[in-house]
Amino acid sequence: MEILINSTQTNKIIVESTFKDIGNSIKTSYEFVKDVLSKGGNQIGENLTFLVTWGASIGGLIRPLNSFIQNKNPEFSDIEISLLLTGIICSYFVDNKTLVTKIVKKINESGLSRAFTDVFTKSEELKRSFFDFIESLNITFHKMTNILSYAFIIPLIPMIYNGVSEGVFSENDIVEFSKRISGFGLVTLSGVAIKNFIQKIIKRFKSN
Repeated sequence: MEILINSTQTNKIIVESTFKDIGNSIKTSYEFVKDVLSKGGNQIGENLTFLVTWGASIGGLIRPLNSFIQNKNPEFSDIEISLLLTGIICSYFVDNKTLVTKIVKKINESGLSRAFTDVFTKSEELKRSFFDFIESLNITFHKMTNILSYAFIIPLIPMIYNGVSEGVFSENDIVEFSKRISGFGLVTLSGVAIKNFIQKIIKRFKSN
């Protein structure tokens, strides 16, 4: 028996699939960061759970770096990678010079100083690209951490771009999109801030 669906139904299926993928990505980022901070904190004898509040945003930044390390140094263990990534996290999200120094010292003692330099350089490239993207949306921030709170969007950008390219995102979808992201409770931004952010991204992609 052949079942036919119209374009509206097709778009609805695509949108729901995108929403699901986005939800999975945010949750994956959050859980990944929890695991990294647990392993990294154990190595330096510090409880870093206070950083989990930033989990999804941190994940948006360090998940690409995790792939970078694995590709460049496939011999590294999960523990070594977690230490490197913890160093990156604390460099950007911790305003505590003593703690950052302690992590860097542990990295050096573990013979990972060169690898840390490489991954930090890569993180600066990623951060600069993300900041340029934020600036292209005409959003102004006064602190780096305020910008980095939006970094959860990094792995979601291709999904949003595909949705815009296929012409399936309506205004109602944007509202629902924002509600679902804020509803996870894993992003530090308000629903209004997320909605405005998503609207600007979609407007930018539509103008290309």
